[in-house]
Amino acid sequence: MKKSLFILMLTLLLIFTASCAQQPVKGEASSISKMGDIKRVKVTADTANVRTGCSNDTPVIQTSNKNQTFDVINKVADWYAVKLPDNQIGFVSERQCKPIVAEDKKAQMQPETPETAPGTTPEATPGTPTGTDPGADTGTKPTTPSEDTNAGTLTSQEQEMLSLVNQARSQNKVTPLKLDMELTKVARIKSQDMIDNNYFSHNSPTYGSPFDMMKKFGINYVRAGENIAGNQNVQKAHDTLMNSPGHRKNILSPDFTHIGIGIKRGGPYGNMFTQMFISKPQ
Repeated sequence: MKKSLFILMLTLLLIFTASCAQQPVKGEASSISKMGDIKRVKVTADTANVRTGCSNDTPVIQTSNKNQTFDVINKVADWYAVKLPDNQIGFVSERQCKPIVAEDKKAQMQPETPETAPGTTPEATPGTPTGTDPGADTGTKPTTPSEDTNAGTLTSQEQEMLSLVNQARSQNKVTPLKLDMELTKVARIKSQDMIDNNYFSHNSPTYGSPFDMMKKFGINYVRAGENIAGNQNVQKAHDTLMNSPGHRKNILSPDFTHIGIGIKRGGPYGNMFTQMFISKPQ
C-alpha cells in the first residue's frame, strides 16, 4: 500500500515538473514619462501681457500678439520667465501661452560619449513598474548597432506596432502619433542595448535614463515617455502594453505628438520592444 502511494506521488511530481518546464517565457513590460525643460513658449491668447512679476497686479512691460514666441529662462509657479530685448526679463501666464519645440536643424544621431548610467532609477509614472535590471552589472561591452539602425524606413514589425498604436488612439478619439525617424533610431539602439547588456530597465548602463539618452542623441521635446516590452511578437507585446494602466496611458496620451519604435530580435522573451514618445508642438 505504502509502495503504491509512493509511486503515485512520484508520478504526480514528475508530471507537475514537466508541465512547469514546458511553460513559455512570459513577456514583461515597463513604462515611464517626464516633462522636459521648457525652452520656448508661443502666445496662444489673442494678446498676452508680459509683466514685471508673477502676478496680474504687477506692471505690464509689453503686450504681445498671438503666435509670438519667447525664449524661456525658467518657470515660476504658473508663470514663464521669458527673455525680452535689452536683456530684460518678463513674465507670461501659462494660461496665455504654450510650450513649443524649436526644431534643431543640425544633424542628430551624434551622441556624446556614452557614460555609465546613474545609480538611481528614474521616477516612474505613478502606479507603473520601472522594470528590473538583472544584468546591468555584467560589464558586457555593448556591440555596435546593426546597419539597419540608421535605415530611413520602418521594418514590417515596427510598422505593425505603429498601426496598432494609432488604431488604439483613433478608437479612443485621440489624434494619431506622427512617426519620428530620428526617435525611432534611438529606440532601436535602446532595444539592442537591452539585448547586448542583458537587462530590462528604463535605466541603461550605457546611456542612462531614456531622457538622458534622448538628450545625447539631440532629441528635443516638451514631454517624453518610454514603454519597453519583451515578448514573442508584436500583437502580444501590444496587448500586454494596452492591458497595463501605465503603458496604456503613454500610448493614449493626448500630450504626445510623435513616436519612435525600435524592435530587435533577441533577449529572453524573443524580441525587445521600445516605444519612445515625445511632445513637440510647434
